[in-house]
Amino acid sequence: MAGFVAPSASAAEVELLACWGAFITLVDDVFDRDLQHASPAEVRAVLQPLVAVVAGAGTGTAPAAAALEDLWQRTAVGTVPDWRRRFAASYASFAEATCEEARWRETGYMPSVQEYVRLRRRTITVAPLLLVAQRCLSAWPDAEGLHDICADVVAWTNDLFDAGSEQAGQVGLVDVLARERGVDRGEAAETARAMIEERLDDFDGLAGQLAAGWCVEGARSRVETVRTFLDGAVAWQYESRRYRATLPSQRVSEGVRADPVETAVVRLERRLALVVAPGGAVPDRCASRVLETALFLALLRTRGTHRDEQRQLASYLERRRGDADLLDALLIDACLRPHTLPADAADAAVDCVAGESVHGVGGRGRLKRSMLHAVLHVLGGLRLNAQDTPDPAPTNALSTFSTIHLLAVRVFYAQVTGYPHTVSTGERFQLADLLDDDQGRLLWEASAATELLGLNALQSYRPGHPVIDRAITGLLHARDSDGGMPFLDSQDVWLSAVGGLAFLGRPALRRYTARMGEFVAAWQAADGGWPFASGVRQTDVDTAARCMEFLQALDADRYRHHLDRGAAYLAVTAGPDGGFPTWLEGDDPDLDMTAGAVIALATRGPSCTRLVTAATRFIVDAQRPDGTWTPSWTLSESSVILRAVDALQAARGTPGIDSVRLTAAITRAAARLTATQQPDGGWGHTPDNASDALSTAQAIPVTARYGPPHVTPAATAYLLSQQDETGRFPAPPDQVGPRPMPFDFPVVADLHTLAALTRVRFVQRQRRAA
Repeated sequence: MAGFVAPSASAAEVELLACWGAFITLVDDVFDRDLQHASPAEVRAVLQPLVAVVAGAGTGTAPAAAALEDLWQRTAVGTVPDWRRRFAASYASFAEATCEEARWRETGYMPSVQEYVRLRRRTITVAPLLLVAQRCLSAWPDAEGLHDICADVVAWTNDLFDAGSEQAGQVGLVDVLARERGVDRGEAAETARAMIEERLDDFDGLAGQLAAGWCVEGARSRVETVRTFLDGAVAWQYESRRYRATLPSQRVSEGVRADPVETAVVRLERRLALVVAPGGAVPDRCASRVLETALFLALLRTRGTHRDEQRQLASYLERRRGDADLLDALLIDACLRPHTLPADAADAAVDCVAGESVHGVGGRGRLKRSMLHAVLHVLGGLRLNAQDTPDPAPTNALSTFSTIHLLAVRVFYAQVTGYPHTVSTGERFQLADLLDDDQGRLLWEASAATELLGLNALQSYRPGHPVIDRAITGLLHARDSDGGMPFLDSQDVWLSAVGGLAFLGRPALRRYTARMGEFVAAWQAADGGWPFASGVRQTDVDTAARCMEFLQALDADRYRHHLDRGAAYLAVTAGPDGGFPTWLEGDDPDLDMTAGAVIALATRGPSCTRLVTAATRFIVDAQRPDGTWTPSWTLSESSVILRAVDALQAARGTPGIDSVRLTAAITRAAARLTATQQPDGGWGHTPDNASDALSTAQAIPVTARYGPPHVTPAATAYLLSQQDETGRFPAPPDQVGPRPMPFDFPVVADLHTLAALTRVRFVQRQRRAA
């Protein structure tokens, strides 16, 4: 938390802030845990000795007071004149507000929104912590308005997270709004999120006025200090994963209810308003997965540490065994019951993930196969064959992920097969050095799979390396509430771009897109591309294309320089056949990446005509006779078709495009979707799979534009039937990584559904107008 709110502070300052954060949390936990229904007198008995300490009126003997006395003495050293008085007044205000909150609870008083907001601003303890962060700065009364806004945003964000776990007698912003305005909790939560956005606008306005002032030395710097504190406090609430908003109550007005599509969209947009953090990111949480959970359990077992966590990880794996697919079942059994690992486990593993990426004998195919065998060795002791050791490669020609994969797998094979010198000392040092550079994320490059593979390899030859203990701390924090490990700890840049584009079509959500755009633009890398998550170094073509598409639609003039740099990044990665790879120039081309590049570049004018023409030809040539394309980072036919058709449509006006072939390709794709629509109106990952909301949502934009009239209404009816009571559209995941293993960010299905239903509404309006 301290590192988030004061990233440029010294180690001593960060430690002091962390101590204050811990102390405030511990005091707060007394009321949340031990004194949930405490009377005002009981609350005052806890807080009065603490107020006395900071006021210099006494110390007391209670452990909390003794701890605060020590902390206070360290804090007060070197402060500017009058700071102690200001802090004491702020802490006393917090204590009195907490007593008032107890009076409300005791009497059952339900405050108005205005009353609640005034009190909550004082109970959140942002003001005292801000003063600690600024204890060497003189008073600046004009900036108190910024402090109030900061407290409001942090408090209301906290209330949104807490809304799903509030107990009887507790008072939170969502309930206060619901009762005062006579709305359900879903609408109240949406209102609270809109209030946060308004307060952020207030912050920007006041910050601009204060920064322009000439009477305060370093005014701009001091304003940015408060802004950094605000952004950091909110980011920590998401990063710490302490809360999860659960708002099942959703009603809509009678006027909206008459239109089933609009009803569904209104309920969905209320839900989606909550997924955008005040800073503009979409920090959705990735679901747990067997691979990472098993690798983490194996690492902790080898080290003989964290017994409780080992039991939790094993419990997750046991719960997953019943409905596990073939590969997950093999991994679970290898980890929990290694004595049952069959002699042909290596071949069985490859068969579980049948595909060219694994069966191929050269390049990445060989690495993927060897990596799978190495995982089974770590989990269940599978014997490795020295002949399967992947060859060394120049790591500057690999993505950061592939570099770790290659080095780790080579280490495993060298250690196990009796040829330790197959791997050079330089390679071993390189693996350790790469893992030691975490860029501030909980997980290395946001990827548990890659980090755990590397850590298990490092453990095999340097079991005492300090990076392992530090990494385990991050891994423990990244675990999901079900006890398992996710694949990624974030995909926020990619999700913000995808979400921002979908939000632009709905006025109620469009208000959030300005900050989403600022967030996306801020994470453009030095090479002109974008990483899929904040804090990740490796850029990729897919995220770059999505970010460019969003910024172009949001405000092409404002983000002109970002778009120019993005276009240059894409131009460098293009292959000689017109295709674009995922990671680096020279990698194998990918249909999804190529389609995204066309969409991003088609609006860039003559300078990109050659790139767009060649890439469009690549897409058309890659289409199969049945109208499909080979999936890459997805399991879903409709996902690939949607991306390809959007690209072909975007390229239609580009000089040199063969419009006849382009139209024929779109027609074949639409015909494929028409022919494979399930009897219930939906689509699955493939025609052999049951319908699901995400696959259907990705088919509808194509059928609505190019399909026969009867297809989209049936698909829409199916999609509407999949909405749950919270407004969401649950669906099995279709993103994969490492390919072809699926991973799940639940918000992806909701974002694609929003885009699909917005398209349906557009088509309906067009038909009515005609």
